[in-house]
Amino acid sequence: MSVRVNKLIAADLAKELRSITQEAKIDTLAVITKTGARVAFFTKSSADASEFSAISASLQNSGALAVQKLGLGDTTDIMVRGKNGFMILRNLDRFILVAGARNIETFTSSASILVKHAPKLNTILENIPDDQY
Repeated sequence: MSVRVNKLIAADLAKELRSITQEAKIDTLAVITKTGARVAFFTKSSADASEFSAISASLQNSGALAVQKLGLGDTTDIMVRGKNGFMILRNLDRFILVAGARNIETFTSSASILVKHAPKLNTILENIPDDQY
C-alpha cells in the first residue's frame, strides 16, 4: 500500500530525501506511515517495498510500546544493528523515516543527518491529509 501525494509535496519530499542521500552513505531510505503505507522508498537491495514498509512500521510501533512501558517517554529513534550493517527508524510524528546501510562506520553520521533533516521532513509531511492513507 502506498500514499499518493500531490506533485508539489512529492517534489519537496524528493528534494529533501535526495539531500539526505547525498550527505549520508545509505543504501535504503524510506518514508512510511505508522501503519506501514509507503510515501517514498529507495533501496539498493532487493527488498520488497511493501514488505519492508510493513515490517519497519511494526518494528517502530513495537519499540515505541516497549519504551513507553519502561516509562522512557516517546520514541525518537530505533536503531537496529546487524552483522553486516544497520537500520535507523526516525519518528516523524505520523510518519517514520527509515534509513539503512551496510557500512557500519557511517552509523553515527547517518543518525545525525536524519536528526538534522527531520524538522524539514515534518514540515513537508504535515501537508499530507490524514485521509490520504
